[in-house]
Amino acid sequence: MRVARAIALLASAALLAAPGCNMAVPALYVAQGPPKRPAMYTLPADKKVVVFVDDRQNVISRLQLRAALGDDVSNEFRRLKLVSDVVSGRELISYVRRVETSAKRVSIEELGDAVKADIVVYVEMESFALSPDGATPKPVASAYVKVVDVKGKERLFPPLGGDPKGQPVASELDSQMPDAFRTSAQRRRMEDMLEKKLADDIAKLFYEYEPKNFGEGVSRFSNG
Repeated sequence: MRVARAIALLASAALLAAPGCNMAVPALYVAQGPPKRPAMYTLPADKKVVVFVDDRQNVISRLQLRAALGDDVSNEFRRLKLVSDVVSGRELISYVRRVETSAKRVSIEELGDAVKADIVVYVEMESFALSPDGATPKPVASAYVKVVDVKGKERLFPPLGGDPKGQPVASELDSQMPDAFRTSAQRRRMEDMLEKKLADDIAKLFYEYEPKNFGEGVSRFSNG
C-alpha cells in the first residue's frame, strides 16, 4: 500500500509540474482519495436522543409521512452508530396535539422530557412540494434543524449567533417524467421518495460523508 501511494503521489507531482494542463487536481484526488464533507455537528454518543418533526404549517399532507421522516432520520443514527440510544418521536406528535393550546406552545425541552431524552433533534418543516406550478414535476423539500440539550435548556447546534430557526436543509429529487404525478399512486410514490431524500440530507448533518456527485466535480478539471 505504501508503494502504491508513493507512486500516486509522484504521478501527482509530475502532473503539477506539467505546463498548460489542468489534470493536476484529479491526480491529487487519485492520490489522496475523494474529498469528504465533514459533519456539521457531532451528536453526544452517550446521550439518549429523540428526533421530532414539527410541521405546524402542515406542508406534509400525510401524517404518516411526517412520522416516517422522524423514523428514517433516527434509523440512520442507529445504522451509523452515531448515538447509543435513540427513542422514537412518533408519540410526541400525539403528545403535542393533546397538551398544546393556542396560548401555550410546547417547548423543545418539554418534548425531550416527555420521552426521557437528553437531546432533541428538532426538525421544523418549511416546505414539501411535488411541483412549483402544479404541472411541472420538481419535488423539493426544506426544513430547519436544531439540536437542543434538554437538561441544560440550551441549543447545541447551530451555535449561538447563527440562524435562530436552525440549520437550513434543502432537498430535491432528480428530474421526473412530465406525467410522473398523474395518478394518486404516483404522487404518493414521489412523496415517499422526497421524504427519504430529506431524511438522508438531515442525517448527513451529523456525519462525514463523500458527496455522490464527486465524479461530476472532478470532470470539470479534466481537460489538459
